[in-house]
Amino acid sequence: MVKPEQISLTAHKHIQTYLESSAKTAIDKEDLNAILRLSQHLRVFGLLSAAAYVKQTNAQEGKVRSRILPVWKSLLGQFINPQKPPSEDELREAIVKMARTEPAKYMATWSKAMMLSNHWNFWARAYSATSPIRLR
Repeated sequence: MVKPEQISLTAHKHIQTYLESSAKTAIDKEDLNAILRLSQHLRVFGLLSAAAYVKQTNAQEGKVRSRILPVWKSLLGQFINPQKPPSEDELREAIVKMARTEPAKYMATWSKAMMLSNHWNFWARAYSATSPIRLR
């Protein structure tokens, strides 16, 4: 169940946790682009595809992937398990299992991820190095 009054605070915590884990004080342009791409990817391709992208091997290695991967892994991992974010393998396996065995739960989880992504976008912009509103 999604609690609308809590979703923004959850997204805020996810962004803060990402900043702490990456030893950054602000979201840089590349991180912001990665967060915006995650939102688009969730809308167009789904949660299963996003988790698979995080786990994907060197087939698409390169500058764009290396910029996206840490952000996606952090945000999706925290979304799936805030107390102990899963590894890339665990993340993909959990989403695949959910999609196969509990399709209704998968659809609800995907919907929640899309709602949360709007708040990730908001907080990423707020913590952006170019934001006129400095939260840190």
